[in-house]
Amino acid sequence: MRRRVIIAMVGLLLVVGTVFAVRATAARFDSSDEQDQTPALGTTAPSVIPTRPSSGEAGLDLGWQRVDGDEFDAKKLSSTRWRVYDGYNSASKETLSAKQCSLSGGVLTITGLADQAGTTCGMAWKQNRTFGRWEIRARFPAPADPAFNPVFLLWPADDANWTQTGEIDFAEEYDPARQYVQSWLHGPGNTDGGYFASEHFDMTQWHDYAVDWQSDRITLYIDGRPWGAYLDKKFIPQKPMHLVIQQNYNPKRPGTVPLESSVQIDWVRLYS
Repeated sequence: MRRRVIIAMVGLLLVVGTVFAVRATAARFDSSDEQDQTPALGTTAPSVIPTRPSSGEAGLDLGWQRVDGDEFDAKKLSSTRWRVYDGYNSASKETLSAKQCSLSGGVLTITGLADQAGTTCGMAWKQNRTFGRWEIRARFPAPADPAFNPVFLLWPADDANWTQTGEIDFAEEYDPARQYVQSWLHGPGNTDGGYFASEHFDMTQWHDYAVDWQSDRITLYIDGRPWGAYLDKKFIPQKPMHLVIQQNYNPKRPGTVPLESSVQIDWVRLYS
């Protein structure tokens, strides 16, 4: 899996506060440095707002119908639901080990090791869907190594031709202090559909990260509140996709030993 992102920074006032649009040039599995480019705003503030006090979950606040999910209460990951990455990825130059995706006490932990390979893990939901809603309850312990970048995304069913479908990165983390989250949209043809960064909040605590993907819009949520929306239909993917949870390793100086870093996930829920 490869994707290109373009980085730049501007302020954009949203319903829940100020966000900053940034574009970056880097491959998902490449170690190239970020390069400043022309500023590019995300689209406008979301118009879907809960009509009652937030429960902290978008699915509950907006009455989404749950169709599947994983509470991670078993002793090992469900092989019927998840495909866990294992082995060396020559495209990304990453070492992926299924052992680094572990369950304990009802929590999934993805750990990036403090070794020269930066051994890490990722996993993909086996079922594809066209449009829908996904929500993840997670925390991001800090301090973390800047080279370890957890991301929750929707990835095309047609992996080999992913650029023709697009990619929705609805929660992506590059801040080693884990104090703000980012989102990128890659439309069909690998076009840049915009970028959002949240205002600062403590991601080391438990929060809920959700995405509502429809044919004409994509809305982002944190704790049941919208914080960004992609509204230009030409950038909205229209083909089947599935959820991916992974922690990328993108060292600026290959061969150095990173700080062990992790992301913890309490549950994943899918809605119609």
